[in-house]
Amino acid sequence: MPKVERKRRTKSKGHGLSKGKLLFAVGLIALLIGASAYGIWQYYEEQKPPEIGGSNVVPTANLNVPAPDFSLEDINGTRVSLSQFRGKVIGIHFMAVGCHGQIYEVNDYMLNQLHTLCSSYCGNGNITFLTVAVATCENSQLDQLRGNYSANWVLGNDYDDEVLDILEAYSSYDIYDGSVVLIDKAFKITQVYSPGVSSGTLASRVQQMLQV
Repeated sequence: MPKVERKRRTKSKGHGLSKGKLLFAVGLIALLIGASAYGIWQYYEEQKPPEIGGSNVVPTANLNVPAPDFSLEDINGTRVSLSQFRGKVIGIHFMAVGCHGQIYEVNDYMLNQLHTLCSSYCGNGNITFLTVAVATCENSQLDQLRGNYSANWVLGNDYDDEVLDILEAYSSYDIYDGSVVLIDKAFKITQVYSPGVSSGTLASRVQQMLQV
């Protein structure tokens, strides 16, 4: 009777990862995803406009004081000083600008309000407006912002000399992102408006100041 050979069955060894190695791999992937997400978040955080905020409120009764003078280079490359507009009604708009021209909604509103106001008053020679940008990025696209809002008033960066000296000079007047400071013809601060003031409110006050 012929012998039947029995073939030995060898157990095939698994080539997959052990449980420990699998957990390590999953943890490593999660770590990489977390690091990537944090990097993206940090990148966009750094693109945001810088903070503008005052804490020392000056009562309205004490506002009739000389305006701190300053100079800055506008986006045309012209050096402009505040005192050169002495004898006119002056409005200063403070605006934080992030990298690549990013601004908050309040300044989208304010730039439109200033455009409306300036269309009516800036051409008569007795009033001038300045937007003081607080932009610490190398590229804040201020020229593009001016074009987007047809800003035909002075627009310059407080940080053009790498020092926020203008913001510092006005910080005690409770300045925030989007605030507007009005200076009368005697070069004294008469009103500080909170962010979001309307062109109608500004126009009413400006008209009063022009008649003095």
